[in-house]
Amino acid sequence: MDKDFLTDLGFLGFVTRLKRISDTMLHDGRSLYKELGMDIEPNWYVIFRLLESKGEMTVTEIADEIGFAHPSVISIINRMQKAGYVESRQCGDDSRRRLLSLTEKAKFGMPEFERVWKAGVAGTKNLLRDVQALEFLELLENRIKERGFKERTLEALEKDRAVNVKRFSDELASDFARLNYQWIEEFYEVEEHDREQLDNPKDYIIDKGGEILFALIEGKAVGTVALIETGNGSYELAKMAVDGSYRGFGIGEKLMDGCIDFSRSAGKERIWLESNTRQIPAIQLYRKAGFVEIPMDPGTPYKRANIRMELLL
Repeated sequence: MDKDFLTDLGFLGFVTRLKRISDTMLHDGRSLYKELGMDIEPNWYVIFRLLESKGEMTVTEIADEIGFAHPSVISIINRMQKAGYVESRQCGDDSRRRLLSLTEKAKFGMPEFERVWKAGVAGTKNLLRDVQALEFLELLENRIKERGFKERTLEALEKDRAVNVKRFSDELASDFARLNYQWIEEFYEVEEHDREQLDNPKDYIIDKGGEILFALIEGKAVGTVALIETGNGSYELAKMAVDGSYRGFGIGEKLMDGCIDFSRSAGKERIWLESNTRQIPAIQLYRKAGFVEIPMDPGTPYKRANIRMELLL
């Protein structure tokens, strides 16, 4: 897609994009079955396979096995029963519980279903070639089991309320070095220009008209960023780093807002930066703040830099 609203939303549109992908593939599946003259639906596949392997199951057992909500399973089962693929019988003396199983019609159709499903697997593999999709799904599912979206969001809100952005002081100089060395060594190699600024921030940044901001939570520095005086009404935004344990909680956005506010109050007309396109979250943060890409400076002191951006204030 050349221009897409959900894509522009970044992580805010993540779940909706997953839903859109799911809806698109389900629509394609229905269209495929219709073209092949088959009266089944894409989301019946898992019930067919489950009842084929388990024999008889209750709705609750099916829901627990596949992790679907109880009403969703009932809706699928009702449609499969109407189409003649699932039958039910009373479970013992309990009239409220029904055991579900495949009908003879379903068993007769399974060989042809399997042939189409096998082709569907091949089509999916082709669609997702060079993408570690199953590994991503497993990772996402495991993390949701560890701590769900609700818990993580409440944690982020709590940390957001606790973040305090503070200007440079001698006591925070070591945190500026610590956070940046940690970040650079995680992704790249520390370069000579890095050492100059990180080991002597007051000499190389503060005393030359720049500023360094820190994000503090309960007095602990968890993020930092530098504004380096470059003349002509400009600051270079550099050395933005967030503690690995606090990434994903909006610390970078707090620091970015602080940079823009400070630059405007200092009468600057422009902020520019150099980065690397491997840092996708960082690039998204810059674009969200209004930065646009400009030509690279061939004289850049950083080997890792491959993108240059600016924000006009």
